[in-house]
Formats: sequence, C-alpha cells, structure tokens
Amino acid sequence: MTVKDIMTTEFGACAPEEPLSTAIRIMADRECGFIPVVDMHGTLVGVLTDRDVCKAAHVTQRAVTHIAVSDTMSSPVYSCFVDEPLTTALATMAKHQVRRLPVLDRSGHPHGVLSIDDIVRTSDRRGAPTSEDIVAALKGICRRHPVLV
Repeated sequence: MTVKDIMTTEFGACAPEEPLSTAIRIMADRECGFIPVVDMHGTLVGVLTDRDVCKAAHVTQRAVTHIAVSDTMSSPVYSCFVDEPLTTALATMAKHQVRRLPVLDRSGHPHGVLSIDDIVRTSDRRGAPTSEDIVAALKGICRRHPVLV
C-alpha cells in the first residue's frame, strides 16, 4: 500500500509572506491544524501547525495579522512522496516525531497530507502497516528527550 492510497487530497495551503490570520482562516475552513506553506511556484517551503500559531502569538505578543507565516513555519520540512510505501512514511514520522507529513510529487509540489490518523483508520486494509508497525511509530513519535540543565 502506498501513500497515495490513503492520503488526504483536499487540503489548504498558504504562502510564506501571508499573515498568520490568513493561515488561521484556512485551518478553520478546512477543520485542520496543519497546512503546507508553498512559494509562488507551488513548491513546498514549510509547514504550519495550529500549535505554531499559538506559540507565535503568545511569544511575540503581537496580533496574528502582524506576524508572517514565514516567521512561524517549520522548515526544513519532513515529507513523503505519493508513490512511496506507507511503511516508509511511517518510519519518517517516527524518526522525526511528527504526526503529519505533506505528500509531494517528485517535483516538490504538495498533492496531499498524510496523518497518523489516516494510517490508523486504514490499518485493517490489505497491505496496510501492521499494528506492531503503527505502535512502534507512535512510540517514536511520542518519545521524550531528556532535559539537559
């Protein structure tokens, strides 16, 4: 089973120069907490989460209309390709401790989003990652790093 078999294909995106208020509206309209950030050529340059937005608003104490997406987005981005096996995408999630990956074509343009929820929901399908694979990935995603003082 490949990423394209289960990825979410309807997603919103925003540009790095847009204000966070635009990204918030896209997230609210799409009922999601994650959007790809693309440049003028449609190439993925970052990702933005609802958590990133909250942290930026709190830390800067500025209105979200005055904070650029580029100041808040995560970059470089961990991603997967439409044609790669789900187990490879799952390993990427675990390695980098992320729950969602933008799904790209080989030119770097987003075609969807793959979430750990998508994988869990399809775990009973033929060719899907095993329960053991999913549990191992979740352990990787949720692992804690020691705090060094």
